[in-house]
Parts: sequence; C-alpha cells; structure tokens
Amino acid sequence: MTRLAAIGVGLEALGMAVAAVAYAIHATALPEPAFAVGLAAFFGLTAAGLIMVARALDRGARWAVSAALTWQALQTLAGINLTGIRPALGVPVAILGVVVGVAVLVAGRPALRPSED
Repeated sequence: MTRLAAIGVGLEALGMAVAAVAYAIHATALPEPAFAVGLAAFFGLTAAGLIMVARALDRGARWAVSAALTWQALQTLAGINLTGIRPALGVPVAILGVVVGVAVLVAGRPALRPSED
C-alpha cells in the first residue's frame, strides 16, 4: 500500500509538472508574461515538492505522511471548489485527492503511532 500511495502522489506531481510546462509555453505568447511565468514557477516548485514527498513515502519516512495528507486535503478542497465551475475537472481532482489520501492513511498507519525512540 505504501507503493500505491507513493505512485498516487507521484502522478499528482506529474500533473503539476505538466501544468508548469504548459504555463511556461503559454507565457511565451503573451505580451505581459509575468503572471504565467509565476504560475509556471509555482506549479514547478509544487511538483518538485511532491516528488520529494512521493520518494519519502516510498522509503517509509514518517514526515512524508503528514505532508502527503496535507496535500490531499488541499487538493480535495480545490477539486470541490472546481466542481461548481468545471465539473469535468473538479470531480476527478476531488476523487483523486480522496483516493490517494486514503492510501496514504492506510500506508502511513505505522508512522502515526508514537515513536519508540
């Protein structure tokens, strides 16, 4: 289950990286590209952070569980918010957030117990 959670977060990172590239390409066609460049940087940095979380989940790091759960909560809320505007995008984003969040919870159960150190 840990591998499944890591793959789920990794797929989300891939989606963010695709958005970063799309905004970077879009910025080249704009007369004022600052906003699109900023979005590309935001999505790129978020993708990098999610890749680190996915790798840490796969290795069993305790800190990755809280980072992944925080991201899943934010993603689920964003998907719910998008449902009113673009249901075709919002519903899959919200469902992915819930499914990966459950996988992270199940995989991270040992990490949620107090440390024996």
